[in-house]
Amino acid sequence: MTAVFETERLCLRLPARQDAAEVARFYHANREHLQPWSPTLHPGLFSEDFWAGEADRRLGDYQAGLEVRGFLFLREAPARVVGNLSLAQIVRGAFHACTLGYALAAEAQGHGYMLEAVRGAVAYAFGTVGLHRVMADYMPRNRRSAAVLRHAGFVVEGYAREYLRINGRWEDHVLTAITNRGWS
Repeated sequence: MTAVFETERLCLRLPARQDAAEVARFYHANREHLQPWSPTLHPGLFSEDFWAGEADRRLGDYQAGLEVRGFLFLREAPARVVGNLSLAQIVRGAFHACTLGYALAAEAQGHGYMLEAVRGAVAYAFGTVGLHRVMADYMPRNRRSAAVLRHAGFVVEGYAREYLRINGRWEDHVLTAITNRGWS
């Protein structure tokens, strides 16, 4: 599959059937790292068979303009998944907005990859997708995510108590967003 977008060091693309083993490896290798910040991880995430089918579903949702749920690959190692990123819940009409979600492999932390990916995703959402607003939320104790969003230009808009069920419990979240002031 062709890249959805590229940055200096990264490529975001939808999973293809041939990526199934690598995507399952990513989740298996990062299970303990990702679980504290994620909804209870579905067992299918660790299965090649699951990802072979999921590739078709995600392509369909992308083509329908509903969401972009892809994986981050280093441009220098294009077969290796280092993270995921989604622009989900794309809404048109009077809203023209989406929700941004992301995760980065434990081994890829500390290199600025996620800030680069988030900036690329916002540019893609505001440009190619034509959105006015991108929203992203984080748990108050997730300092890394708070820093990424702040450096990418997201503004804190509120605080939601018991907002999402993460790792088996309802977690508070800080609500942030960035808007496209040049939207037309």
